[in-house]
Amino acid sequence: MEQMSGELHAASLLHMRRLMKCLGILPFGQNLYAKGFCYVLLGVSLGFSSYWRFSFDYEFDYDFLNDRFSRTIDLSNFVALVLGHAIIVLELLWGNCSKDVDRQLQAIHTLIKLQLDTTNSTDRVRRYCNWIYGSLIIRWLIFIVVTIYSNRALTIYATYSELVLLARFSEFTLYCAVTLFIYQELIVGGSNVLDELYRTRFEMWSIRRLSLQKLEKVQAIHNSLWQAIRCLESYFQLSLITLLMKFFIDTSALPYWLYLSKVEHTRVAVQHYVAMDECVKLLEIIVPCYLCTRCDAMQRKFRSMFYTVTTDRRSSQLNAALRSLNLQLSQEKYKFSAGGMVDINTDMLGKFIFGMISYIVICIQFSINFRAKKMSTDCQNITSTSAPI
Repeated sequence: MEQMSGELHAASLLHMRRLMKCLGILPFGQNLYAKGFCYVLLGVSLGFSSYWRFSFDYEFDYDFLNDRFSRTIDLSNFVALVLGHAIIVLELLWGNCSKDVDRQLQAIHTLIKLQLDTTNSTDRVRRYCNWIYGSLIIRWLIFIVVTIYSNRALTIYATYSELVLLARFSEFTLYCAVTLFIYQELIVGGSNVLDELYRTRFEMWSIRRLSLQKLEKVQAIHNSLWQAIRCLESYFQLSLITLLMKFFIDTSALPYWLYLSKVEHTRVAVQHYVAMDECVKLLEIIVPCYLCTRCDAMQRKFRSMFYTVTTDRRSSQLNAALRSLNLQLSQEKYKFSAGGMVDINTDMLGKFIFGMISYIVICIQFSINFRAKKMSTDCQNITSTSAPI
């Protein structure tokens, strides 16, 4: 089956789908040969990455034999990179439900336009997604340029896998932007429904009944949006939590490598690579957390619109419809979790940054203690060998 096409999909996710196919993490078709090509490309890329990773000379001079702490961080980063790349490709090939998510979001967009009397277009969501695409291209270019500038196997081996990880996380950011756009249009549609209830409060029951039925339509549309978000969670169930763990390891380890590079007086190119990679990873996390927080604010604003309705509360039908709608809105809150382990919002971002800073301090402290212990051992060895017999 081919990907669901539609106005919303063409304005948001279409270019990302094509980009992921060009990267080789999405098959060009649903036949066995197309998926087999993705498996072969995955095996070849991970094989070459592992070969390059363990065959280069360590110009980044930490004591590979004795500095177990730095060696552990280095190998943990490599293992997280390989696992993240493998999980992303396998999840896309085996559990790809993007067509279901796109179909649901397109249906919701159409229902809001037809049933809630809105004149919504896709210009706003296209503008949001173009900003995200532009940010992804800029971060890709920065990462590729500093990789070429550093010109070392230590950075080149991870280039392809890093591009795959950034593309997958940017796909999640695009879905967050689409969800924010739908919430904004849903608020406009809800305002139209409330205005119509106010205008028809003195009309005949046949006319008022048509207005009250729109409350049921609003309720059904919000329920469909809530189900689409749950389907989106299933689509990113494994890869999102893996990406967050990988980015946490990177953002915690990169400042440690920058500190160690300055202490060991390595090349400036390595320091530029580490600094740019840190900025790219932090920007990648900040944007979707902000969008998810905005979606939560939009959902709470939409819920509060119907709590404050006081027009013609003598109508039992209106009271029943409002109670049903408010009950559903209080239960179907916007919450996007990464594998059910952590909610994606600015609160998570604050905890992420606090944990990152804590681990940076711990890593630097371990390095200082290791260097002090090593210098003390060297001084004792020199003193013992130079002492008179």
